[in-house]
Amino acid sequence: MSFPSKDAGVTLTGTLYEPAGLTARVPGVVIMHACDGLDSDITDWGNWFAQNGYVALAPDSFGPRHVGRVCGTRVVPARVRALDAYGALAYLRTLPDVDPTHIGIVGFSHGGGAVLFTENMDVASDAGFAQSGFAASIAFYPAACDQAPAKPLLDPLLILIGADDDWTDAPTCENSIRNADPTGTVGTIHVYPGTYHKFDDPTANKYAHVNGHVYTLRYNPQAAADAHDRVLAFFKQYL
Repeated sequence: MSFPSKDAGVTLTGTLYEPAGLTARVPGVVIMHACDGLDSDITDWGNWFAQNGYVALAPDSFGPRHVGRVCGTRVVPARVRALDAYGALAYLRTLPDVDPTHIGIVGFSHGGGAVLFTENMDVASDAGFAQSGFAASIAFYPAACDQAPAKPLLDPLLILIGADDDWTDAPTCENSIRNADPTGTVGTIHVYPGTYHKFDDPTANKYAHVNGHVYTLRYNPQAAADAHDRVLAFFKQYL
């Protein structure tokens, strides 16, 4: 399907994942992909959400902009992708099977940075969602921890990240969420010891070479299983 981004003039495409046999409205989830675009890990998450009773929408931020990937570039910044996320939110709210007041967002790496920017009041206002945005947000090893989120958080936020992540710095994300929510009542972070970037992706077992740097991408099945449990518990609480 296609739907407009809140980035003026951009029409997005996306993949929709729906539970079988829906007879009532269910919560929705927007899934924001990483810097390499829609990949098998996003398909896995989309199917998993559907199996657990959510209607999930994974928008493609790059194809409609004629971009293949943005790793190490600023071609499509995370702040702009937050406007894509709000466009996906608006689209989900039009679907008859989705409860429009119970829609969350989850993002990975660059897409996690987009999630953090949806917590920024200026971005939410630009998108027209200052008072009625996402009900809950989850960011996996998010980019842009040093830029967002802004204080105060607009909805409950959970960050999941590996302590040994050498692409996204866990201490920076810890400081960011504590600055945004000093009491820890709305913003929380869980750091997995001995865990690297893309720890939830079963295909991740390599090194990424980006702009002269080498980053570790490594699946951690124990951390991945725990993260799935935390995602489910978090969204059950708030959605």
